[in-house]
This record gives sequence, C-alpha cells and structure tokens, in this order.
Amino acid sequence: MYVIIAGGGEIGLHLAREFIEAGHEVLVIEADAKLRERLEEELGDVTLDGEGCRIQCLDQAGVSRADVFIAATDADENNLAACQLARLKYQVPRVLAKLNNPRNRNIFHKLGIDSTVDIAALVLESLKSMIPLFPFVRVLSLEDADVEIVQIRVTDASPLVGQKLEATGLSALGDAATLVRLGSAPQVISSSTELLAGDRIVCVVPRDQAEKLRLEVEGPTPSIA
Repeated sequence: MYVIIAGGGEIGLHLAREFIEAGHEVLVIEADAKLRERLEEELGDVTLDGEGCRIQCLDQAGVSRADVFIAATDADENNLAACQLARLKYQVPRVLAKLNNPRNRNIFHKLGIDSTVDIAALVLESLKSMIPLFPFVRVLSLEDADVEIVQIRVTDASPLVGQKLEATGLSALGDAATLVRLGSAPQVISSSTELLAGDRIVCVVPRDQAEKLRLEVEGPTPSIA
C-alpha cells in the first residue's frame, strides 16, 4: 500500500513510522527542512520538499497511485485543500485529514471530507477517560460508519448501581455492548445484568443516539445563570 502524508510534524512522523513498520511504502511531504532532516534521520529517504496543497508537488509525489492520503499539517486550510485535490483530482480512494480546530468540522464535511481526526476532542476525551468523575466518554468516532464507540462508567453515586440493564435507559444497548468488571473477564452484557459500582460498559452506538445516551447517564448539562 502506498501512503502519502502531508505534514511531517509529530503526528506525521508517528504515522509514517507505523506504516513503514507495517511494511507499507510511505512518502511524507514537508516544506520545513529541519522536519525533513529529522524524518530522514529516523526513517530514511521518505520525504519530499513541498506542500501537500500544491498540484506540482502532488504530481511529483505520485498521488495518482496512492492508496491513502493523510493531511496532517497544523493548518486546517492546507489540510482541506490537500484532501480536496487528492480526492477530486487524483481520485485517491482513502483520504483523511487532521482537524486542528473543531469549529471547522462542518466545513470539511460540506466539502466532502468526512474522515477527519479532531485532535482537540481526542485529547479531551482521553483526559476524561482518566478521571472517574466523568461517567460518559466518547472513545472514538467512526465518521464513515456514522457511529461512535463510547464508554459508560458506573460511579459509586450513579443511579444505575444495583439496577438490571433492562430497567435502565440503557436497555436499548441489548447485546451490542461489552461489560468490563474489575476482577472478571470482559463479557457481553445482557438485559438481566445487574450493574455494580465500578463497572464499565463499552458499546458502539449510532452517532445520533450518542447524545441521548449521554443524557441517560449524566443527565442534562446544568445551565449557567
């Protein structure tokens, strides 16, 4: 598989390393000489001097034969332009973009770039998952499938403690969720499962149902007077 990454910063470096270790052909497009030098010191001759939003550079990179194109610069406008070119001009089958500002998500989607990775949201949800005070965490958003992987934590103060799943607002999860309980192996949850403090439920839900599920777990967000 031929993977082109526009942007040789920390994320670009990490992605390039992972793809190369998996045996794939990788090219990183980067205009900064110091970043290119760093990449080449660690990964070898895998860089191209240029910007991923310029046609001449993309032609030189051989984007027309790429299987995957990833725009991972720190500028959303460059990532958007690069992805648009890769998708529309070169018909790259798989195009992904790093999203630096969550407010730009709708712009990407309106222009057909549905596979975005929201860095700020990932960091926030990762921090929340480490803090027991947050009972509902969005673990991963699968843009193409329009679903989210979420984690529900049953805290000591949760009204879910001692209840069977079928008696809660989580009953719709059915057999599509996994229960992680301290001291036990992960198991498929059932409607008759009694929830205990410390339980974690990991499930895949449609995107339009995720907020409803959060409200069942956390309740409405308090308004600020």
